[in-house]
Amino acid sequence: MSSTAEPATEEARQRLFFALWPPDALTLALAALARAHVPPRARALPAGNLHITLAFVGPVTAATRACLEQAAATVTGAPFELALDRIGAWPGPGILWLAPSVIPSALGQLAGDLQQALRPCGYRPEARAYQPHVTLARKLKGRFPAVAVPPLHWPVRDFVLVESLTTPAGPCYQVLRRWPLAT
Repeated sequence: MSSTAEPATEEARQRLFFALWPPDALTLALAALARAHVPPRARALPAGNLHITLAFVGPVTAATRACLEQAAATVTGAPFELALDRIGAWPGPGILWLAPSVIPSALGQLAGDLQQALRPCGYRPEARAYQPHVTLARKLKGRFPAVAVPPLHWPVRDFVLVESLTTPAGPCYQVLRRWPLAT
């Protein structure tokens, strides 16, 4: 995971990331797909936490959050359509995912432009190539070969800043701000 580097202080921090956030109807379809494919011993993510991460930032101060928001406001891009049509797993981290078999160039451009814009705020992108996906479940055991599924169509019209809150029931994600993609 990438993160901003800040010295340890007593100042309050928020754990943040930028993401594509699905519309309500798509969230329901993603949750239904997860119910159909998540094995019994894996831990399915709550429907309200389903998203595609563009840039994971990590814990930051209010000043860094302000910098990140200003940087995100400079990012432009056109709306695009995303077809999520492939389900598979990464056995090492035990993650079951849903992803597009074809990544729209607009998505790659948006993620790259956003990550570049965040650099002056201390953000360091991951070294590995960007792999857009929706995490459906964690703690997956064993093999799960990637297979095609009927596509779920996602009209991407904006991107968001999200806070990850720790609760007794597990992580809960809260959208803090949206930036529309221009038409």
